[in-house]
Amino acid sequence: MSTFLNPVRLAKVTGTYHWREDARFDHEYYESAHARLTTHLLAPLDLVRFECDRTVGPGPWQPGIVVATSNAYFQSVAAAHEALSRVGAELAADLPNYTNIRPVLHVSEVLAHAR
Repeated sequence: MSTFLNPVRLAKVTGTYHWREDARFDHEYYESAHARLTTHLLAPLDLVRFECDRTVGPGPWQPGIVVATSNAYFQSVAAAHEALSRVGAELAADLPNYTNIRPVLHVSEVLAHAR
């Protein structure tokens, strides 16, 4: 049986990109240049970890399917909101370099358990 000790509550900002008929998405740019920009801008603002996901299944992209997701973890919900307000416009300005899909953002609390 696994024992989980010292749970930590983090904030997570998730961005999801939903496919549509006229969409384009450059995963290579997103996973390299945009991810570097994101971590560079958010690191001084209590960023704990940044992830970007590429959807690979279960089937072909069709309208509404999430084709990519990003998750930025912060020390607190307040830090997440502060980060969005300070650098959100700069991150959004980079969108045309990799997509014409507007991401849907939401902030949540995550209870992370260390093993």
